[in-house]
Formats: sequence, structure tokens, C-alpha cells
Amino acid sequence: MTLPAPAHPVVPVTLDLRDFQRVPRSTDECVALWDRLEPAVVTVDPLAGPRVRIDLGDEGEVGIWFLDPATAPRPLGPGTRFAIRGVLEPPEVRHACTTCRAAGTTTYAPYRCAGCDEDRRTGRVCEAHAVFLDGGLRASCLHHVPECRCGTKAAAWCSGVRCRGRRAWCRTHLRGHPADATVSYCADCYDERFPVCERDGCRGTGYIRCEHRTLSAMKACGRRVCVEHAQRWQVYGPYSRGVALCSLHHQELRSTPPEGLIDIILAGTVARAKGHRGQSASRRRVQLPRISIVRHILINTRRTVLDMEAIDRLFTGLEQRLRDRTPRDATVSAALELLAGHRPSRQEDIKRFREQHIEGRGHFDRLVQELRLTGRHQLADAVEFSDFRPRSRILFVKVPQQLQGSFIGTGGATIKRLRQRVGVEIKLERG
Repeated sequence: MTLPAPAHPVVPVTLDLRDFQRVPRSTDECVALWDRLEPAVVTVDPLAGPRVRIDLGDEGEVGIWFLDPATAPRPLGPGTRFAIRGVLEPPEVRHACTTCRAAGTTTYAPYRCAGCDEDRRTGRVCEAHAVFLDGGLRASCLHHVPECRCGTKAAAWCSGVRCRGRRAWCRTHLRGHPADATVSYCADCYDERFPVCERDGCRGTGYIRCEHRTLSAMKACGRRVCVEHAQRWQVYGPYSRGVALCSLHHQELRSTPPEGLIDIILAGTVARAKGHRGQSASRRRVQLPRISIVRHILINTRRTVLDMEAIDRLFTGLEQRLRDRTPRDATVSAALELLAGHRPSRQEDIKRFREQHIEGRGHFDRLVQELRLTGRHQLADAVEFSDFRPRSRILFVKVPQQLQGSFIGTGGATIKRLRQRVGVEIKLERG
């Protein structure tokens, strides 16, 4: 049997066209160039030099790199097969600066300029011609620097909540950050970021907004108050953030009737409940304050002392008025939902208050008896029972203003003696 003759091995080469002026742009052009080079290539010994250069006159030089000289046949001839494994081309600036190109030069442009629009593509700008405004990393060429609304060249991007770094302004219309010279704002964003406190003559920043609102007008007051002048109405207990109020609405609380205060508390709670929606379930649910807390809110705010049943009637009456309101919007529905969830705690507080009332009345009767035994009949007739705290054993009583000095005594001697005789702590109710 006759075996076929072994095929000639393929000689892999790489073309070095970095010094050649007419770099082929297609396969046909590359094949045509090789046809010109091959007669000279087959006369070369790959082992004598793995890299050779062929001079093509005015067109420059082409380098031939033999990638595996040891396996190439010797000598090379017309029947030798070659395989072009790679082509080294001269460096080319693909992103040329639009400004430099207009001047007849080619410079690499790493940045984009939105103003240099050519063929619906964003133009480029080199480092020498790039302009960066303060407050942003967007580049532009000298001819397309963003303009302020006044028509002059802008100096910086506004980083405020309204502009959000998308609008540029000149120095005339910019205001610098009080503590950071690298950050600037337009006038509107500056006022939003650093609002003036509503207190006359105050130079503090009004970071806090007044949260006063009612069910009929759910939009909050919104007056800006600084930390020093902000008033917190602690309606949710000592460990929760109270309702922020401006000086005007804080003063109005004293003249607001109890049902109006309940309305404000309910409206504020509805607003907070809306703000907590969508947050994690681990957060404590926003609820109305218990009527035991509301009782002391009324005492501290209006000097009005009401029993639990009276306060419960305030909530019940408000709930009935909301049910009768038509049409019923989302605010009313949310308020009714809060009131429905608040109803069981009101009944618990009323029951507890009645039990405490019975115990407290016993201590109060001993107090009146002690006043009569010591000859203080006017005080015995004037003092009134207010509240009793069984856990802390505090008896709250109401005494007319003109008799409070006599009830307390010099240096508190009288009230101290009464505490010892009755066996509980005795305090005057603010109302």
C-alpha cells in the first residue's frame, strides 16, 4: 500500500504594519498585500532571523514575524503555505477631540461634550480643552460651557434638592455651603437646605417643620423652626418624638378647647401612620396615646382636669362626627381606623381609673379628716380629689390658688406632715 505524501506544514506569521502607511481595511486588501510580500518572504531563512522587514518604498516597511521558525520547512518555496495569525496596526485615535480636529490636529479625547453634537453622536473633548464646573464631573468644551439662566457662563452645578446637580449657575446666582467651600446652591435650593428660623432675629437654621394640622386641614403648618426654638408637644409619651410646633401654634394650645386638642392629636397620628406605611414590620405601630396620657396632656396644656369617662366621651363624640361626615375621604377612614383600635384601651383605662378612684378616695378622706383635726377647716372644705397613682402611691389633689401656700406650709412643713399622717405622697394638681 502506498501512503500519501505528508502535507506541507503551515508557517504561522504575524504582520507588523505599524510603519506601513496603507493599512488594509478588509480581507481582500490583506490578501492583496500578502501577494506582494510572498515573493520576498520565501527567500528568507526563518532560522536566520525570526523577524524580517520588507521595504515597500514610499509606502513604508512591513515586518514579518515567524511565530514558530523551528517547524518551518527549509528552504521556503512557492508551495509553502502561510497563515497570518495576527496584524499589528499603527495606533489610531478613535475618540478625537472635536476642538483639536477643527484646528487640524488629532488629540485623544477621554471626555464627552454634549454640546459637540456631530452626526447625532456626542462629541469628545481632550484634557486641554475640557471644562469641569464645580459640583460635578461632567465635562464640556470651551464653546459649550453650560449657561446660567441669566445667560452668562455657569460656574457650578447646584447640588440642592430642586436642581439635583442638573442645573448650572453663575457665581452671582450661587450661594456657598456655610461649612463646605466646595458645595454651592442656587437661591431656592439654599433656602430649602438652610431655611431661616421663624423666630425674629434668630440666625439658626430652621430644620424642623411645624406639624400642626387638623382633620379638616391635613396640610401641616410647615413653618420652619431651629432646634433651639422648636417646641415638642409630648403627646406620645416621654420616649417618643413629640409633635413639632412653631411658637404661634404652641401658644394657641392653651386656648384650644379639649375637643380641638383631641382633633389635633388624631390628625397628627393619622399623618404619622401614613409616614410609617411600607416600613419594616418590626417598627412599632403608630397609635393614639392612651386616655390616661391624654388626661395629663389636658392638665399640662389647658390646666383642665377631666375624668376618664369625660375624655372617653371626647373621643366617642369625635368618632361619631367623623362617621356622619360625607363624603368620607382617606383621611377620615384612617382616623376612624385609629379610633376603632383605640377603643379597647380606653375601656381598660376607665376600668383602672375607677378602681384607683376607690382606693384614692379612701386616702383623700383621711387627708380631709387630718385637715379638720388640725383645725384647717377652710382647706378641708376647699380641697378636691383629682387622681391617685397606686404604683407610685401618689395622691393628686386640687387646691385653690389662694390656699396653696397654707396647704404647703413654710418650707413644705404642712404637706410633709400630711404625707406622714395619710401614708401616701401628696401632690397638687396643676389644674
